[in-house]
Amino acid sequence: MEIFVLVLILALIPAMIAKNKGRGFFGWYIYGLLIFIIALVHSLLIKEDTKAVEENRIADGSIKKCEFCAELIKTEAKVCRFCGKDC
Repeated sequence: MEIFVLVLILALIPAMIAKNKGRGFFGWYIYGLLIFIIALVHSLLIKEDTKAVEENRIADGSIKKCEFCAELIKTEAKVCRFCGKDC
């Protein structure tokens, strides 16, 4: 019983790493349940999905797109650091 609980908890590690890199949590959790060691190494080696990470940051309000040049800037910014226009 303790082994089963340990496996369920360990499978969270590659799932959280992959989620932070813009990948799907549930798929990586199942992957980690089935073959933990390989899933862990794989999650550490995959590249970050920048588009998904940017969309998540826009959705949570930590960044926004400049309406003039479409670059990502902090929500607190008064002037875009890329184009110099007032936001």
